[in-house]
Amino acid sequence: MRMFRLWCMALCLVFAEASFASAHRVNIFAFVDGDAVQVECGFNRSQKVKQGTVEVFDATTGALLLQGTTDDNGVFRFPVTAELREVGHDLNIRIIAGEGHQNDWTVAADELASSGTPKAVAVAAAEVPATPASLVAGQAAPSAAAPVAAVSGGATPAEIERIVDAALDAKLSPIKRMLAEQTEAGPNLRDIIGGIGWIFGLIGVAAYFRRRP
Repeated sequence: MRMFRLWCMALCLVFAEASFASAHRVNIFAFVDGDAVQVECGFNRSQKVKQGTVEVFDATTGALLLQGTTDDNGVFRFPVTAELREVGHDLNIRIIAGEGHQNDWTVAADELASSGTPKAVAVAAAEVPATPASLVAGQAAPSAAAPVAAVSGGATPAEIERIVDAALDAKLSPIKRMLAEQTEAGPNLRDIIGGIGWIFGLIGVAAYFRRRP
């Protein structure tokens, strides 16, 4: 009878802890989208945080940089300014949904540095005057000069790197969102049953040693 009571108490503790954690869990995910940071908040995949307070801090100094409110879809966006890029500090983003619902997400400085896509630079092909040498060589002279014109009038290596980084961020954002949802997911039935099994096992071991002479 005493063992039965212990098992019942263990079950109550496990389910109470899981319920408490689920009730006070709020998920947050932030990523760089073009020249802005998008913050998405929700209690689960279907219930979004509406009118929740979002605070953005400098992760290095702890200074509050800005504050905003999520919309009905649990989304809040703010622009990545030139100052944020130049400072080079991570951003700590916090969602406050009331009644103890709070969580944080960090956006790395290198993601901010690669935000935004430079405007395409139009490259005009330079005309190569016809000379006796070029006439003899056919189109060799114009074709050889064309890459030089493209390099001199095109984007710089730094701009090309920013374009590539921005494209990669756009492609990786859905993957990051799925990983964040998996990471922030609460305890499922398998986890709860596993925890109950551990507790029963420990109780059984304790009972065995108590009964030994």
